[in-house]
Amino acid sequence: MRIFKGAERAAKRLMPEAWRMYFRASRYELLMRRLAPVDLVVHVGAHWAEDAGFYEACGARTVLWIEADPDTFAHLQHLLAGRDGSARHLAECALVSATAGETLGFHRFRGDGASSSVHRATEELTTRFPGAGETGEVLEMTTRSLPEILARQGVEVAAAARPMLVVDVQGHEFEVLKGLGDGLRAFALCKCEVSRLPIYQGGARFEEIDAQMRAMGFRLASHRYVQVPRHGDVLYLRADL
Repeated sequence: MRIFKGAERAAKRLMPEAWRMYFRASRYELLMRRLAPVDLVVHVGAHWAEDAGFYEACGARTVLWIEADPDTFAHLQHLLAGRDGSARHLAECALVSATAGETLGFHRFRGDGASSSVHRATEELTTRFPGAGETGEVLEMTTRSLPEILARQGVEVAAAARPMLVVDVQGHEFEVLKGLGDGLRAFALCKCEVSRLPIYQGGARFEEIDAQMRAMGFRLASHRYVQVPRHGDVLYLRADL
């Protein structure tokens, strides 16, 4: 979960520079460095754009950040306005799902909002991450589709040399992927947060995400299947790469 990724990044800053790139349970960063440059990144579930510097280091020329929570989005905009990096950063406040126009409840979670989701917490989540439970505040939000957002922002995925999709939406990942339809095939890479455990009520499980990615012509590149984390990030590559 993103709230714990922040602690991991803080630990990395205390390590010698030469060691930092190897200090990560997920292998997707090392693989991305080998695949660079990645010139376009579409990141659904932006939070505070914690990966902005890493994307720029991988050669990103354009990054589109999409965040559902309006308060989190306001802080995201503030942070992006202060960046002086090499990429063009775009931002959109939207709850992305498989279809547009659906009204869903968005459950705010404690902490900095990194764990907020359209799905409620399970007992597994509250046991494993006791500081990340629900606040009880629920926002009614209208969903939007990712193709509509891309068109609104003028982002042409097919025009990029090596575009990447990042989906980190706390159990709602499968719905985001499904909403892209065949548009998913235009991306060269897809990083997705996955769970083998029931972290969110009704949330996507790794098996259904993996089946969807394979059906759309992608292969799991960051892990062997027996090494996929119980909850963490994996990276898919289009099979023709």
